[in-house]
Amino acid sequence: MAAKGSHQLPHRPCFPVEVWQNIFELATEVPYTLVPELYEKSDCICDQHSALEAALATKRSLVLVCKQWQYMAMRYLYRIVLIRTGLDLLALDRTFRNYAAGNGSCVGTRSPGQWTRRLDITLDLSDESECEELDRCVIRSADVIKSLPKLEIVSFAIPDPLGPEPDSVVMPFRVLDALRCSANSLRILDWSGDDFFPQPHQLEELLRDLPYLRVLRCYQLVWANGVIPSNILSSLTTLAVEDLVERVGHPGEGDLHEARVSLKEFIYYGAYRQFPRELLVRYGKYLTTVKLYGTDSRWFREALDPLHEYCPNLDRLIFCHSSLSSYDIAPVRTWSFPPISYLGVKIEDLDFSDLLRFLEHLRKKVPTLRVFQIICPYVVEELLDERLWASALDDLNEIPFRVEDDQGNLLSAIPGGPIRARI
Repeated sequence: MAAKGSHQLPHRPCFPVEVWQNIFELATEVPYTLVPELYEKSDCICDQHSALEAALATKRSLVLVCKQWQYMAMRYLYRIVLIRTGLDLLALDRTFRNYAAGNGSCVGTRSPGQWTRRLDITLDLSDESECEELDRCVIRSADVIKSLPKLEIVSFAIPDPLGPEPDSVVMPFRVLDALRCSANSLRILDWSGDDFFPQPHQLEELLRDLPYLRVLRCYQLVWANGVIPSNILSSLTTLAVEDLVERVGHPGEGDLHEARVSLKEFIYYGAYRQFPRELLVRYGKYLTTVKLYGTDSRWFREALDPLHEYCPNLDRLIFCHSSLSSYDIAPVRTWSFPPISYLGVKIEDLDFSDLLRFLEHLRKKVPTLRVFQIICPYVVEELLDERLWASALDDLNEIPFRVEDDQGNLLSAIPGGPIRARI
């Protein structure tokens, strides 16, 4: 009887359940990690894993306190699921199978997969990369995804190649097909790792079955004659892509005058590829935000012309230059930017003299600008640590638009300058 009693639902706690739920919510919340807040940070999904892992440790501590807490905190433990190793995947698969068989830790309750809204798969198989192990992980991944029927966010961020070379392991159809179990709830789909990408034509077929998807980040996306299938763009508001693949022999789809296009934001990781000018010709009039990642100043410069010509509603422009430094920033000060209100830059190195010259150029050439943001924390710290900080403040205060640090703080209003950088 004792064994049977241990499986009964726990009695209600003394405090109202709503009080405990608020406590658990405050203790485990990580900002901008769920829908709808994540729409604003959709290109930073892989940067959130450290914070999510810290929150996961707190959640596990809560469910281990007692049976009552386990029952109440279950929804918070499973709200965001992280799969980092093959052992994580195995444990989840067993848990869901046990609940399906009626043998879960809280018998009489439904599977905890009902609470899951976000799934991040960051499998590291570098020490166990045999084909047999990979095959088992693929099968378990598909089974786990099928056990999460209300997924809103799915991210595949494999940190290292699963095969002998990057991009050598293709995501099997079995995993893609499992995503269809969450077709009506899925809002964000992300491939931001180094491997396990779907084949472009299979991804295209999957996207046709996701009617409410709003954010897509993928390695490759099929298009034809400069046209992306219209049923994909009818709900998609943010597209982040590394390569657009021309589908040979495909005539393209639909008349853009008749098709519904919801696309507002375009993010392009085109470090070694030609800028997709044709995409702006077709869809530039819909875009309000463009974010570009690259390594060549000339590539950025060439991208500005079609942004001028085909994006009349562009309001926010962000460019992330992984190799730009003070040594070669002189050409940037001659660029002609579109009439935007926000410009964000992420660069490798920048001193105050170069920053002020660049801001002066923007003051003269972009009268519509309201916010300039330096979105690299390291560069902000370097600027604040300069000996010229005090003398540069007067010049910075003369700029007619806001100059912000990576956190959105007014740069000239940060007290102490160098003192802040050393704290």
